[in-house]
Amino acid sequence: MASIRLRNGSWVADIRRKGHKSISKSFGTKGAAEKWARDIETRIDSLQFKDARSLAHVTLGQLIDRYVEEIGAIKPFRRNKADVLRVWKLRFGDRPLSELTGDMLIEWTRTRARTVKGTTIAVELAYLGVVLTTAKELWRMPVDTDVVQSARTSLRYLGVSTKSKERERRPTTKEIDDICLYFTTKVRQKVPMEPLILFAIETAMRLGEILNLKWDDLNEADRTIIIRDRKHPTEKQGNDQEVPLLGDAFKIIKSMPRTDDRIFPIAIGTPSSLFPRACKELGIVDLRFHDLRHEGVSRLFEKGYSIEQVALVSGHRSWKMLSRYVQLRAKDLHRA
Repeated sequence: MASIRLRNGSWVADIRRKGHKSISKSFGTKGAAEKWARDIETRIDSLQFKDARSLAHVTLGQLIDRYVEEIGAIKPFRRNKADVLRVWKLRFGDRPLSELTGDMLIEWTRTRARTVKGTTIAVELAYLGVVLTTAKELWRMPVDTDVVQSARTSLRYLGVSTKSKERERRPTTKEIDDICLYFTTKVRQKVPMEPLILFAIETAMRLGEILNLKWDDLNEADRTIIIRDRKHPTEKQGNDQEVPLLGDAFKIIKSMPRTDDRIFPIAIGTPSSLFPRACKELGIVDLRFHDLRHEGVSRLFEKGYSIEQVALVSGHRSWKMLSRYVQLRAKDLHRA
């Protein structure tokens, strides 16, 4: 129970609670002092009030460790998020949360913008923001989540764009043929790169999605397959999607030997290193494996599929993201 007393012409409310620093405040009237005291005590009872000075004893590294241990056990992180959290811990892990200020993050943002793109910084800030929000809302820690927004706003004033530039690069038929021939004629090449490349174009799937496809998820009768935990802006697990195997996609799968529970038993980093190496040796400029997904989506539109149908195949959650392909298709009508 707070004590309210008159001192030097002002009404002073004193609150003393076990486990909390004692706090007091002066008011012009007794009623105002009592109202303030009731509000503070209610917040203490509902665990909504904690002294910000307690943050001096908790480091950002400790907070990240707790987040990984508790939240990561419920929703396992994708590799990118885990890597970003490790970077934050390495860079600021020994900083007490009381020193995590907007000015500090703005300075970090300014320095970071010299070496990486704005999209990278935006992702890094987003993951830090999730950790701080979890600490505030779930663990009732008095952290200031606005520091992340301050840093994000500073990017705009620094002239750093946080929007990724949409690539328009499409491989030519000759480039695809040359790359496939390169892999099929390499004597020591045991990785099934040719069927992987052709399958990526036919299905417009992401590389990680292709490499996680399982034989058990293949429906031969309907010529469909389930993509497990497909990329989603909020749901990282359980976002399974059944997609049709159009064109030669089903035939490519049937040509693969069943030597593993995965249809393409390839390590995730292998195509990411072999593909650019092949392009370099062949003199093919500015072509990435992910461009094959762009090629696949473009071909679907060129075959006359609607946005709704293409979204079912590609997994795009926003039809707006596919609108640029429709514009490309409109341009191509002049060539018909």
